[in-house]
Amino acid sequence: MNLDIALPLSPLGTARQRLAPALAYPPGLLSDLRDADLGEEEAFLAWQMGQLARGIGEAERRDLVALVARSLISGSQGSTRMRLTAGEHALLRKVPALVGAPGERKPLIVDGEFLYQQRVLACETRLAAAISARVAQPGPDPQAVKSVVADVAAGSTPPLSDEQQAAVAAALSRRLAVVSGGPGTGKTTIALALGRGLVRLGVPASELALAAPTGKAANRLQESFRAGLAALPAPSAEDRALQSACPAAQTLHRLLGYSPTTGRFLHHQNHRLAARAVIVDEGSMIDLALMDRLLRALRDDAVLVLLGDADQLPSVDAGAVFRDLHSLAVRLERNFRTDRAQAAGRRISECAAAVRAGDASRLLASLTPRTTTAGLASHGVELVPGTEREAVLERWYQAWIAALPEWNQLIKHEYVLGPEGFSPEDDARLTRLQAQLARSRVLCVTRERPTGANPVNAFLHGLCAGADRELVLGEPVLVLHNDYQRGLWNGDQGLILSVKQSGHPARPMAVFRLSTVAASPWLAVAPEALGDSLSLAYALTVHKAQGAEYDQVLLLLPEQPLPLFTRELLYTALTRARRAVVICGSAEVLTAGTAASLSRSSGLAERLAAP
Repeated sequence: MNLDIALPLSPLGTARQRLAPALAYPPGLLSDLRDADLGEEEAFLAWQMGQLARGIGEAERRDLVALVARSLISGSQGSTRMRLTAGEHALLRKVPALVGAPGERKPLIVDGEFLYQQRVLACETRLAAAISARVAQPGPDPQAVKSVVADVAAGSTPPLSDEQQAAVAAALSRRLAVVSGGPGTGKTTIALALGRGLVRLGVPASELALAAPTGKAANRLQESFRAGLAALPAPSAEDRALQSACPAAQTLHRLLGYSPTTGRFLHHQNHRLAARAVIVDEGSMIDLALMDRLLRALRDDAVLVLLGDADQLPSVDAGAVFRDLHSLAVRLERNFRTDRAQAAGRRISECAAAVRAGDASRLLASLTPRTTTAGLASHGVELVPGTEREAVLERWYQAWIAALPEWNQLIKHEYVLGPEGFSPEDDARLTRLQAQLARSRVLCVTRERPTGANPVNAFLHGLCAGADRELVLGEPVLVLHNDYQRGLWNGDQGLILSVKQSGHPARPMAVFRLSTVAASPWLAVAPEALGDSLSLAYALTVHKAQGAEYDQVLLLLPEQPLPLFTRELLYTALTRARRAVVICGSAEVLTAGTAASLSRSSGLAERLAAP
């Protein structure tokens, strides 16, 4: 719905608005909500709350509508609560029919100096109680855990470091374990060690579940888990049992039995999951409501392990649950991905540490400034001016999209899809193309604006396709919404290629690699069948790239500081890279982003700390 109109909309109709202007939305309400990516549904809710208030004047009613709208905006930005001023406290006391105290069932709840929406407070309170109850449960015998950790460590490939062994021991000792570490600290290695340890402690392999918030993260967890099991040099009886009954990683929604048709979950407190242990990767991406559903669906005696990075971007929806569990977390510090013995890896680690500490001076001292694109060495972390944006994008396209010697041959090849999938030869070609695209990405802070993912994708499409408006062969694409029927997930990436199916001429199709054990695990879909769910993927937002890793990252900074550009987002972008990061933008914007911390107000940590 377009909100950019001269006359603000009114929930009672335009004619009545002209006759009774006081019934219209307060000035600025729609624009404030629009700036927060909210719309008229939220505007109507705020207005309706104002209309339900009795015993207050029109000026106070407008203030109440604005206050409710601010609460909705705060929630959309990830907070579970909003701090109140003395004047706002006084206003809310005048509408007791709408505003209550904790435990009451009223739309708004005042809890101390904070305003909650009732359902959010109930969710936060319930989750805190569930976590506290699980933490209070006794774990396995300490000597048994010590013996299991030693056995698992002795047969691990690669070997577990002392830090990783300590994390595994701590996690196996609890009913709820939290392991936090930056990219490359070996969290997936620990996930495998925990799975092997849990089986040794009596959890049947068939009752172990692997999950992640997104399909991409679940696929990666499953691949690393299976590869780790296959690489064991001398698997024990427990390891062989896990190999034969290796769990398939799922999204949390699929694990909990979410139905897109009904909008309901199969598993909940009255129909628990059968799993006796659940290992979840990318825990920082789990919002308050989903974590609450997961805890309610677990058996009382089940083990829950959450792996993630507390310094990365939090969940898109409200809550910062993984961050709020810091008091329970085991922290991993050693980075195995960027080899600190090499200058490039060491420089990325130093820059990421500076950003994490909010130290812009240290960050600028750790990176290498370049005045032009011609001076880029693609080594460590380099900063090139924003005026070089088009030049650096052209350089990136030539280096990473067209760099494979036989690229043109591979993208122009006609891939034949038979009843059993693609041939082994075509499978090998597709794997090479996917591997090349997975080596580097352009990352953006926003979707729009000149430096956003959509304009950048359009620019790179022009380099590839010229004036052609349609997708052309060789272009990378991204799935924007879960497609349960086809098994495609938000964030899945593929390529446009020429595919010939039985009885049909070859035509451009989007080809994706699926998480499956089939001989040719590829899916080919006509782009038009995916409609608005398909987007170009030369460039991704940092949010979309969360959980991925590349050899090199090109990060485009916004032209001016934005609330969205924070140290958490910058840290997430930097730590996607193994070897090199090129940052395109100004040192001033980079400094402002490093200084700005993502602010989410949540009461979960306080509730967990309460006696």
